[in-house]
Amino acid sequence: MDVISVLLGISLILFFGFFAEFIFKKFNIPDILFLIILGFVLGPYVSDIVSPDQLISIAPVFTTFTLLFLLFDGAFNINLVSLLREFSESFILTLFNFVISSLVIMVVMWIGGFPWLLSLLTGFLLGGVSSAFVIPLLKQMKLGSRIYSLLTLESALTDVFCIVASLTIIEIINLGTFALKETLTQIASLFAIAGLVGLIGGVVWIILIVKVFKEHNYMISIAYLLLIYVLTEFLNGNGAIAALFFGLILKNSKQLTSIIKGILTKEAKEKKSALKGKLGTRATTPSEEFFYHQISFFLKTFFFVYIGLLIDLSDIKALIIGIILSFILMGTRMASSLLTRKMNGSHRSLVNSIFARGLAAAAIAQLAIEAGVPQAAFIMKVAFVTITGTILLSSIRVFFVKRTLSNSSKSTKPKVAA
Repeated sequence: MDVISVLLGISLILFFGFFAEFIFKKFNIPDILFLIILGFVLGPYVSDIVSPDQLISIAPVFTTFTLLFLLFDGAFNINLVSLLREFSESFILTLFNFVISSLVIMVVMWIGGFPWLLSLLTGFLLGGVSSAFVIPLLKQMKLGSRIYSLLTLESALTDVFCIVASLTIIEIINLGTFALKETLTQIASLFAIAGLVGLIGGVVWIILIVKVFKEHNYMISIAYLLLIYVLTEFLNGNGAIAALFFGLILKNSKQLTSIIKGILTKEAKEKKSALKGKLGTRATTPSEEFFYHQISFFLKTFFFVYIGLLIDLSDIKALIIGIILSFILMGTRMASSLLTRKMNGSHRSLVNSIFARGLAAAAIAQLAIEAGVPQAAFIMKVAFVTITGTILLSSIRVFFVKRTLSNSSKSTKPKVAA
């Protein structure tokens, strides 16, 4: 493909992405579904304009950057105050759904003849709902702060669960040993290094922003993010998890710096103000966070188009398993009703309707191939079909739930006397 064709394609895909987002805002049909369909149309089974082989050289870099930036930007949806307030309920809901989904998927794959470790990897990979689906969807719906916070936190936490658990299994497969002590030590070291580098990197960056630069340079922040990733990987840690911790520190910098000032001060009044977060300094601005969201939009647009390109209709086994898993995940989500008995009916239905898989699953499937995991290519095919299927099924269910919510809100409005 020549340069002009590539640039034209990038331009048209971005325009299509904005158009799909507009349709989503108007009709609540998820934009990522349109992006997957576009990728499929561009791929070998329809127009054959783009071949997956043409993207092999850039896929590892693109996938790695998408994953680390997904976690970094996702951290900006996790407010520590909300996390602490809603943590118990969100954590229990997230862990419950993640474990149930992962175990059911593992059993299906194991029955299908796959080794238990690969089956478990597939389960963890597809065990969590997609924040790329959930957060934009919730922003379009008029919901109470509690249900919004609950589902937002679940989508943010489940990405972390999905990525951490999957990367752990990949590490176990690569280690080639099942010695419990050595494996746990290696994994603990992997994530401890990531957490430490992310935390220290975040604190250093706040100091640099406040004391040295005294201004917010968005591109330098991204360069620093990449440096944290490279340093963590060099120290044999997990760079993507370090990116998550770095994002958490930046997002909650005002509360954290305020608490530190409260610890250092001796005046009682200042200590009270510090605990409320009034004495802190923000390391990021709203416009900077908006910029990061725009980069996420860019990555999301091309990544879901890439997923559409890689959907393989020739592998009937992967297609059947993916479709079966899509319906099974819709069914297992209904188990959430056990934990949402105190909610009203429409909110319980909404929780049960949100089960779409997305960006994290696709990115990990690519990483599994790069890590040389056996049969990872087949797992990726299954994952892409399941992502598409769950997005479609979840969209249909949410559409009807939203109609119920809008009808109930209209019926509760006070009637104006004639």
